[in-house]
Amino acid sequence: MYHGFKQKSQLKQRISALILSFVCLFGVGMGDLSYTKLLESGLGGGYNQTQERSFVSGVFSFLCGVDPTDLPGVLGKGLPFSVTEGKAAAASAEVSVKQPVESPLHLEKPSLEEELASKPVTAALYHTHNAETYIPLDNKSKVEGKNAGITLVGEEIVKTLSEHGIHTVHDLTIHDYPDFPTSYIKSKSTANRLLQEHSELKVLIDIHRDAGISKKQTVMVDGQEAAKILFMIGNGQRISNPHWRENYAFARQVANRLQEKYPGIVKAVRLTDGGYNQNLSPRSILVEIGSDKNTLDEALLSGRCLGVVLAELLQEDES
Repeated sequence: MYHGFKQKSQLKQRISALILSFVCLFGVGMGDLSYTKLLESGLGGGYNQTQERSFVSGVFSFLCGVDPTDLPGVLGKGLPFSVTEGKAAAASAEVSVKQPVESPLHLEKPSLEEELASKPVTAALYHTHNAETYIPLDNKSKVEGKNAGITLVGEEIVKTLSEHGIHTVHDLTIHDYPDFPTSYIKSKSTANRLLQEHSELKVLIDIHRDAGISKKQTVMVDGQEAAKILFMIGNGQRISNPHWRENYAFARQVANRLQEKYPGIVKAVRLTDGGYNQNLSPRSILVEIGSDKNTLDEALLSGRCLGVVLAELLQEDES
């Protein structure tokens, strides 16, 4: 009989060890999904949660020799514990807290805006015809009363100049609406104001796009299509312009540098009878970026090319 009792006792120990191993493996392998989750899952048919916990606690105590709600006892047995007033919570015998690592202080480089703010404005852009846009962008050549596609190209030029350290302003005053014929009269006031506000201004550019062309004209720049660029300079015949030769020389200087860096990108440098408010400054030019048939991307690429060249020339002036 003793032998039989001993066998039963050994069998009980083996079953206990097996269940204990299973619980440990299950608790470690599945994280917080321990025996508590079995209670919370509704297993046990007609038992309510309190009865289920009491039953399982009794079985667990009988088999493992520890009260499952006794955290020190559970941890002492090396079992997973995740019961805190019926809520799931992770616990471990050891808690490792990482201390923040101190890093040496480094003075940040002044931002581009701060660097530019410390410099005088040396370039200014405006648009006599703000409504000009690109047909692939807006399905029409003009967006009346708005700063349209051509002003996006102006923004790209300003961005490029700024990236190269040239402090530039972009005036978005609308001049061509509601009375289009007086556009140049109104833009003259803007150009004069820009010259008065920025005494060290070296370049004043009126940005347009061409029109009346049957199809778009492009050139490949770094594997992408870029719109062709046209320069328009008044010759002083119809409107007196004491600066027309200087304006023309500067336009040719910009065009030549563009051709060197991006062969074929310049369509022409034209002398016309127009005034274009170029009598206000010796470096006042009108630039047409593509035509209404070009895409915005083609015009933006040309705007970046123009910005790079203008930055180079202005930097050379300073050196």
